[in-house]
Amino acid sequence: MSEIFTQQVSITTSGGAGAAGGSGFVTGIQGFLLDVYLNYHGSCPATADVQITHPTFGIVVQNDNSTTDVWLSPRKQTCDQAAADTGSYELIPINDTLTITVAEADALTACLVATVRWMTP
Repeated sequence: MSEIFTQQVSITTSGGAGAAGGSGFVTGIQGFLLDVYLNYHGSCPATADVQITHPTFGIVVQNDNSTTDVWLSPRKQTCDQAAADTGSYELIPINDTLTITVAEADALTACLVATVRWMTP
């Protein structure tokens, strides 16, 4: 039977105005990535960039120059035996750590609170 898990990461940034950065990690994921909710600090500047990366798949979420709280459901494109895109998208299998990075922000405690949900097979 499948289960849905949730992990929340609060990222504090340090550095100068518009140039501060920070990162956090979501560990223990073994399943399929469902969605990510990005909740920005009210004082975070609109120059902020967020990337969520995986060691195998690279960037799975990128949200640049925005501080609007957003719920994202990343998917990966599938291909056929000849490596041609099929036009279909599927859940991203994760059995590793996701890294969440904030850049071009201000120095803020809890600049970003990211909530990640995944489902076990």
